Amino acid sequence: MQACLSDINQRAQKFVYANGKNHQPTAIDFDKSLLEDFLFNRTPSKDIALASVSMRPVPFGPVTEKLSLSAAKYGSISRFYVKTDDDFALPRPLQESMIQSSPPQQVFEIRGSDHSPFLSKPQTLHRILTEISNIPHK
Repeated sequence: MQACLSDINQRAQKFVYANGKNHQPTAIDFDKSLLEDFLFNRTPSKDIALASVSMRPVPFGPVTEKLSLSAAKYGSISRFYVKTDDDFALPRPLQESMIQSSPPQQVFEIRGSDHSPFLSKPQTLHRILTEISNIPHK
């Protein structure tokens, strides 16, 4: 199954070359015909249709820019991670790696959620966000 997910991941991603094919890609877009398989595998069809017309390419600039984070600022904010267990865009091993590399205060999990829990499991996500809002600041 993992090889299949990796294949979907690669086929769904489309690089955008705003500066020409001889330069580095400037953004990533997604093949709209593969959105259900890649991002919205647990999302109702009507929500997929709405999301697909709202999606835009993701520019690389903000993602690749080096950040300088300090304990005084970044470290002063409580961080939480919401794990999505049926996420094909960020499979479980990648989510676990992200959690391990920068441990949050607490990890929550949404079972049966795809990459977009605000569409696939909105009530569960709402409950978790409400719970997080009631956790005392560290």
